[in-house]
Amino acid sequence: MGRGGQAGRRKGPGWIGLAALLLGMGLRFYRLEAQSLWYDEGTSARLSEGPLRHILESAAQDIHPPLYYVGLHGWTALAGRSEFSLRAFSALTGVLLIAAVGNLTTRLFGREAGGIATLLIAAHPLAVYYAQEVRMYTLLGLWAALHSLFWLAWRQRPRPARALGLLLTGAAGWYTHYVFPAIPTAHFLGMLIDRGHGWSRRLIRWLGLQAWIGLAVLPWAPVAIAQLRQWPAPAPVPLSEALRAILRALGAGITLPPEVPAMTLALPLIGVGMGLMQGSAARPFRSPSASNPAGSWIALLLMASPIGLVLGRGAYREANLKFFMAALPAFVALWAAGLEGIRWIFRKHGGLWGGRLGLAFALGLMLGPVGISLRALYFDPRFARDDYRGLARMLATIVRPGDGILLYAPGQIDVFTYYWPEAPLLPAPMRRPPPPEEIQETLAPALRGRDRLFVLWYGEREADPEGRVEAWLDAHAFRAEERWVGRIRFAVYGLGEPPPRPAPWIRFGEAIRVDGYGMTASPLRPGDVLNLIVRWRVLAPIPVSYKVFIHVRDPEGRPAAQTDREPMGWRRPTTTWRPGEVLEDRYGVWLPATLAPGRYPITIGFYGPDGRRLPVFHNGQPAGEMWEVGTIEVHVR
Repeated sequence: MGRGGQAGRRKGPGWIGLAALLLGMGLRFYRLEAQSLWYDEGTSARLSEGPLRHILESAAQDIHPPLYYVGLHGWTALAGRSEFSLRAFSALTGVLLIAAVGNLTTRLFGREAGGIATLLIAAHPLAVYYAQEVRMYTLLGLWAALHSLFWLAWRQRPRPARALGLLLTGAAGWYTHYVFPAIPTAHFLGMLIDRGHGWSRRLIRWLGLQAWIGLAVLPWAPVAIAQLRQWPAPAPVPLSEALRAILRALGAGITLPPEVPAMTLALPLIGVGMGLMQGSAARPFRSPSASNPAGSWIALLLMASPIGLVLGRGAYREANLKFFMAALPAFVALWAAGLEGIRWIFRKHGGLWGGRLGLAFALGLMLGPVGISLRALYFDPRFARDDYRGLARMLATIVRPGDGILLYAPGQIDVFTYYWPEAPLLPAPMRRPPPPEEIQETLAPALRGRDRLFVLWYGEREADPEGRVEAWLDAHAFRAEERWVGRIRFAVYGLGEPPPRPAPWIRFGEAIRVDGYGMTASPLRPGDVLNLIVRWRVLAPIPVSYKVFIHVRDPEGRPAAQTDREPMGWRRPTTTWRPGEVLEDRYGVWLPATLAPGRYPITIGFYGPDGRRLPVFHNGQPAGEMWEVGTIEVHVR
């Protein structure tokens, strides 16, 4: 009997599998709560609350099926709802995925390949990443592996227990994620390829099992159809670019830094290629028919089917690389088969120790990109999840009575209130994109009488591609601060109209004149926002794009606080200004919480791309490069 047949009599990956399980458990629980829950995880936490009926109703309003949320609900009822407990459900699922991938690979390619596969999946950065996230993608990978494992066992010997396992894992997969149907599709294609004796009878029996799965899924079908219609349609991505990103994710995860050479991906691809070439020699696919396809072809179909489904439906975007957790078990199985082929080649020429050294060499080459990707997963801030925990804690220390918080993206409420349930949240427009009347009716009364507004922008380019909400705020409030926290854009606005003041006969250069202005009256206190309105009259065309700076200057003349940006909230560069036009521009300056009491001059000016400032003229006479608008007094109350 050949090498594959000998491997086929063994039942599992042995001690290597046990070591891999321990390694995988350590990697999945390491720093499990070091990072904040992010947007999608907050949605999972909120949807898993409450009774089962509430979960099903809430999931019907989401874009994913309900099984993960139901499972998370049961888990948290026992383990609690801390960050660690919420993520532990995925981490434990990830440990089960290690065992499932090892057994799937063993059935396809033999025990030695199965042991290698457990090591690969245990340390795989993509598998570790989603095993540390409160989402359903690790569970999707588990159902994909288990459903294929039961299918292979049922094909070999169609016993009732195996048919039951096929039914249960199939229904569970459908109720977990809408990419899962790619797995039974791969099974169907595999059965069409395997046209040996009795294949039509086996196909009919398999279709009968799929009909039972369909009956189990039927109650959710109307909701599923509606949800799939709501899936966002991402911008088209060139096929070559999409395939490179998919192979990079399957080979080294989504946390491999971009500066790592693409050549490192050749290692897993060579392994997969060797797995395809030597799969039939490694271990023929076991079934009643001698002409069944080899394990390599089955694995190829299981890997390619989810990729084809996502690409064919036009659902690919970088954020959806998580969908390919359904393809990862088969990718790892092929990779392991290729490494086993390398071991066998070295063993053939160098004996037992030659084979071991060959395998150790191949695994050693793999450790480089995997180790870099894992380190980035744990420690590189470029790959850290959005820090809602830090934002909530920061805002809880600075928000005062009279302030408000606007979360522009509905799901942000779930994750933000997980960390700060009593946050003073304001209503946000809900329609996508929001019509102007909804913006006015929602925000105008919510902001009335408030002092400061803190905004967390997330995904607003999809929800509001024309930036209507932001434009409304720039026209009715005073943007004072803006910075990125991961993928969240954090902004601070001042509220309240400052009293108007007469035109001061100030001109900037030869083309811009001040027609009037208004400024917050003193006294102010540290942490306040200084609100400033300026009406610019355009005297002549302006060929240069200037930025406006506003400085709160300390006694030494240095900026104690400042705002720099293009006019009209970056919407009207000076190159677009037309002679005769009058623009009312609003600026805010967020005073530092540590600002000492005293009097502070406020200056304003323009500077170009080269840093040079426009000259200022007062009553036609040169007045330097800054206009002193006035002085504020800062008191500590």
